[in-house]
Amino acid sequence: MNETVVEIRRYSEEIERHQHDYPQVILPISGALEIDLGHRSGRVSSSTGAFISAGCQHAFYARQTDSFVVLDLPSRLGIGEPDKDIPAFFAIGREVQGLIDYIAALAASQELSASLRRAWSTLLLDRIIPPGDRPDRRELAVRRATAFMQRNLAEPIRIADIAEAIGMSPTRLHEAFIRRRAITPHAYLVAMRLDAAERMLADPRLSIADIAIFSGHADQSALTRAMRRERNSTPAEARRNLLGRTGGKA
Repeated sequence: MNETVVEIRRYSEEIERHQHDYPQVILPISGALEIDLGHRSGRVSSSTGAFISAGCQHAFYARQTDSFVVLDLPSRLGIGEPDKDIPAFFAIGREVQGLIDYIAALAASQELSASLRRAWSTLLLDRIIPPGDRPDRRELAVRRATAFMQRNLAEPIRIADIAEAIGMSPTRLHEAFIRRRAITPHAYLVAMRLDAAERMLADPRLSIADIAIFSGHADQSALTRAMRRERNSTPAEARRNLLGRTGGKA
């Protein structure tokens, strides 16, 4: 999932089971939702919200007359483990209740724009993530940029493309990577592409020419130059070493 989704949802009166690859926050408007997260069970009610981490198998039940604000979050935000970022069940204070009332009233009268969904979700997460676990803006920017790189690794993306995708200037993106990863975004992208190429080189079914394209290099020569410059090796040498360790055949 690449975009934040904010919806008002009602559920059937039967027990439903779900699992999804993105984190989700559920907040009450009316009624209650019984949720079993496997490791813990609880209830979304007037005073309690729930956080479901990506990949968590969960079951839930509510009456059809009950309604909830459901926030589906892009995985690129790096919010994933309930014990680390957001408790599985958390108390709803006055500020969070105000955000619930606002979005519920707005959703009843109009379609929520992407910018509004992002702004509202940012405010909500700021209120429900424990202060000590909140990543700062630079860290969030680096995580979003890294996720964008990973999704578009085979494409001829530039640093300007990455910065635009996460809503940041190239200069600030460069600063964020230096401060949080001690590396430039360009160097990070180069390393990510070479790491991907090396993983693929362990598969003897893939040609080096195809691996070059799949890992975002213009051609086999470009991959060879980058690997020689950064890893003091060549794709052919790396493949021989990898296959020698795994017992594969070139």
